[in-house]
Amino acid sequence: MTRRFILTSTAFEGDVIFEYNEGGLLERYDISGASLSENQHIWMLKNLPRELCELQRVLGNSGTAKLTEVSEEITFDKFWNRYDEKDRSSKKKALAKWNRMSKSQQAKAYWYIPKYFSSIPLGVAKKYAETYLNAELWNN
Repeated sequence: MTRRFILTSTAFEGDVIFEYNEGGLLERYDISGASLSENQHIWMLKNLPRELCELQRVLGNSGTAKLTEVSEEITFDKFWNRYDEKDRSSKKKALAKWNRMSKSQQAKAYWYIPKYFSSIPLGVAKKYAETYLNAELWNN
């Protein structure tokens, strides 16, 4: 089973993805979703955690880095079905916003849905799906 981690930081925009195989060895490293400076790119290549056990050690020294394990690929359809506001929301607008979001933002938005729903006062309707995404409520 592959384990996937998303690295975000206040030091750069976007996210870096690490995937490790069952043996804990790095299978995939993807920086295409991040805007790294040349120095950050060089640092990442020099300190690349090739084994899962190295991941926390390498990133643990950073005060700006955040590592999130993602247990599954989160697609728009999963989000759309979990949010379940199909009658009032615009699927086209929500999808357009979803496609502009980084993988880590998508994961945060998806996993925050139950907490958002539980915080809605009685008698108040939940926001349209596209409004929920645009407002980035999971960051509040």
